[in-house]
Amino acid sequence: MPKFGTDYTKSALDLKNPLEVRDLLLAYGKAEDLYAATDTALQEATKDLPETVAYEKAYKVMDKAQKAVREAIDRCGGLQDVPEGLYALKQGRESVSYNAAMIKETLPQFAEALIQETVDAARVHGLHKGGLIDDVAVSRIEVRTELAPAYIIGLAQKPEAEVLNDQ
Repeated sequence: MPKFGTDYTKSALDLKNPLEVRDLLLAYGKAEDLYAATDTALQEATKDLPETVAYEKAYKVMDKAQKAVREAIDRCGGLQDVPEGLYALKQGRESVSYNAAMIKETLPQFAEALIQETVDAARVHGLHKGGLIDDVAVSRIEVRTELAPAYIIGLAQKPEAEVLNDQ
């Protein structure tokens, strides 16, 4: 039998291949095909309507403006005006995990409770938050991994009362 897709056997949870799920999946596939066909027909039928043309133009203008803001953030730095609800910044993100060997060395009294296959970060956080371990201990055991930055670009909506007052 030819293989058409990815084999998820190693990562799947509760893989039983029941017929009910197969039948529902096949019905979903037919519904998805019908949706795709009607969406294509709708796009074709409405592509020349003035509203569609205006929508597509507005989307391109918005997309170009957002790209310009991202480029300006990278070139000039971010902007944050909390009272006005204006945000154009690049937010640093990182993942934190903990070094099991350093837990054993630094916090031997908690090592058995904290270390399983990996260090239970929620429990370390709980011990730190509860004051049972200090910042120095945390800095010795944590392993930080930088992630790709996230862009946050948005204008907060004014509360309706302020909008009415502005008019």
